[in-house]
Amino acid sequence: MVLPIVGGLFLDKIGIRSGLLLFTAILTIGQLVFTIGGYQGDYNTLLAGRVIFGMGGECMNVAQSAIVSVWFKGKELAFALGVNMSVSRLGSVINAAVIPSVYATSGLGPALMVGFMICVFSLFNAFGLVWLDKKAEDQNPRSQRAQIAAEEQFKWSDLWDFDISFWLLTGSCVLTYMSVFPYIQVASDLLQTKYQFDKIQAGYLFGVPYIISAVSSPFLGLAIDKVGKRALMICMSSFILIIAFASSMMMPECYQCYNEVYPLVFCGIGYSIYAAAIWGSIPYVVSPNAVGTAFGLATAIQNIGLVIAPTLVGMIKDNTKVVDHGYFYVNAFFIFINVVGLLLNMTLYYIDINHKDGILDKVDSASEADDTQDEIKQD
Repeated sequence: MVLPIVGGLFLDKIGIRSGLLLFTAILTIGQLVFTIGGYQGDYNTLLAGRVIFGMGGECMNVAQSAIVSVWFKGKELAFALGVNMSVSRLGSVINAAVIPSVYATSGLGPALMVGFMICVFSLFNAFGLVWLDKKAEDQNPRSQRAQIAAEEQFKWSDLWDFDISFWLLTGSCVLTYMSVFPYIQVASDLLQTKYQFDKIQAGYLFGVPYIISAVSSPFLGLAIDKVGKRALMICMSSFILIIAFASSMMMPECYQCYNEVYPLVFCGIGYSIYAAAIWGSIPYVVSPNAVGTAFGLATAIQNIGLVIAPTLVGMIKDNTKVVDHGYFYVNAFFIFINVVGLLLNMTLYYIDINHKDGILDKVDSASEADDTQDEIKQD
């Protein structure tokens, strides 16, 4: 909840590249401690590993986003973020498919060792990224890159300048993520208890939303850069998510049938559209020198929701098990918060069209320039 902000302030002090290496190393050490705890069967060691991992993970994301923004701001940023998200979700798909199988055949320790090796690979990539970024800085005017980097810094004073569009985006973000990620987290158990799949089969199936996100995110990001219509796409995504959770709530129980695949597909589509549109909208509703503050604050508030939501979902499930193993009312909760999110999104769309000159409808400047050049070449 606090590290997206604190990490951003810390990065301002030590530099983005140093921060990226430091936080990725902390993350890798955290996974190593977690893996040792898995081999030893020691809960306290496992917990310590997760604490260390968390100290590195969020701050690493802040550093990574800052570097992506420096490289691609005004040059198809949504596409770059989409590719980044695609690789991230691909990792989730591999995790969902591989880890249950390794755990079933070899136990907890070897399963966590797979995660540790992936973290080591990530650390090597961090060194490569830092090298590329340093090389680019040496080839460009230092003042220009420093000016761009300064726009990504978190400043408390920026909070007073955010208008209602930013807060509507942030409220919508926290509500949507409070439904999507808890649903995916409980999907494996839902597939096992309601449809009697084993743990390995459920592991393959509950990764469907991640597969859809991994495949579609770059193309959705490119489409947003070319077409715009961000607020409209955010509204559409909320509607799709409502359909996903309503269909999950109404699906009848059966033995190893694929009824739940349909809600998982709808969830993947809705989430992919939403993520591509929401993060690309924030730079348009705040001043250029407050973009870093806006991203940090939105991420922090989103994480507050991700702390609260799993607890609420667990309470609802445990207290309503007599009805559809507890998942009927869990899905009702997801539908409710997405209806509220849809109302926020519709308000955002109304304000943007009638009071903001349709700023969220606009096309990325670099993409528009590319289209103009293409038209000139054709002429």
